[in-house]
Amino acid sequence: MATTEHVQDHVDRNYEVFKAHLPELMRTSPGKWALLYNENLEAVFDTANDAYIAGRKLYPDGLFSIQEVRARAVDLGWYSHVLPLVDVGID
Repeated sequence: MATTEHVQDHVDRNYEVFKAHLPELMRTSPGKWALLYNENLEAVFDTANDAYIAGRKLYPDGLFSIQEVRARAVDLGWYSHVLPLVDVGID
């Protein structure tokens, strides 16, 4: 079982990859959801739920991240792959 520090390390590295891809993603996939694993942008999905389901299916170790493609990236840390229940409209 992964420690919190181990999970956070993966999330942090995935987030750096997401930020590097963000300009391209803003041109091709604004408003969609990126799935990241092992410091790779794996796929882009229409919804957070679709990205989360794919992540759980493809990466049972849970060390994946999802991020919304938007102009200002949001670092949610360890919770990057948790589904949002309510859109609070922070931009």
